[in-house]
Amino acid sequence: MAKKKEGDVIDRLVAWGCGLLHLDKHIKVFQQLAKFVIVGFTNTAINWLISFSLYLIPNFSPLWANTIAFAVSTVFNFWASTKWVFNTTNKKSKQRLFIEFAVLNGFSFLAFDIGLYAALYYELHWHKVISKIVTSAFSMVFNFITRKLFLEDNNKLKAKLHLSTNK
Repeated sequence: MAKKKEGDVIDRLVAWGCGLLHLDKHIKVFQQLAKFVIVGFTNTAINWLISFSLYLIPNFSPLWANTIAFAVSTVFNFWASTKWVFNTTNKKSKQRLFIEFAVLNGFSFLAFDIGLYAALYYELHWHKVISKIVTSAFSMVFNFITRKLFLEDNNKLKAKLHLSTNK
């Protein structure tokens, strides 16, 4: 008889916590959310490290710093998301998954890292670090939802959000 795969330490820790809280039927989503948060924090650390390092260069545009940081962290995020967080669909090639990921990340970048950041920093005169924190929070929520929808086969979730093509 084949031994059942127990998962990694995060899976076991989340399963234990769900058992304590009587949330056994939600283990899979909590495991995925925990991994997404870990990848998200790592991605954010990479993004911020690059951004804040470039902010130290005199006369270097914060928008260019965010652009460079976004590009580098996107590559890491795609790799980590498809290897560890999401059970990617078999209906799409890796190339198509990356293109969808990049398009959604591009939209997220334009909406949050550029648009919202510019509004907060340049228009409302918020501190650049506070502006970066706020834009990162908005971006994380958007990214979890869109990755869940487009990297995995989620017909039930897509139908709830009226994104199903089987109408």
